[in-house]
Amino acid sequence: MATKDVAEQFVQRLGAGDAEGLGDLFTESIDWRVPLNEKLPWTGTRSQKSDVPEYFRTLWAGLEPGKSIVDFDTILVDGDDVVLLAHFSHMAAPTGKRFDTDVAMRLTVSDGKITRLHLYEDTFAVDQAFKE
Repeated sequence: MATKDVAEQFVQRLGAGDAEGLGDLFTESIDWRVPLNEKLPWTGTRSQKSDVPEYFRTLWAGLEPGKSIVDFDTILVDGDDVVLLAHFSHMAAPTGKRFDTDVAMRLTVSDGKITRLHLYEDTFAVDQAFKE
């Protein structure tokens, strides 16, 4: 699968809430970085394909169902590298607080599978939404 096709599958499966399908897009060994917040269990690094579905299930459990808007507006592809630009709007389940953040994701694709995902977001907005 071409790099852009993999990125489009990633966006589609994310929008569908398909944690297992998202995991299927990754290689066995991955370079995964989500800005660390020790209070939020889905943040930090991951290194195995098997970590991917659990990441999404844990993240989604922290958000109010039906209260998220995820708008990917740009997919930039350069060889094996992809940059996804998006805007996320979520409601934190424990506090009921809404937060908005512009997001950039860097993906690297090799042989039709994602080897790297690095997420860049407004970590302050996320942190504030989960504070009681």
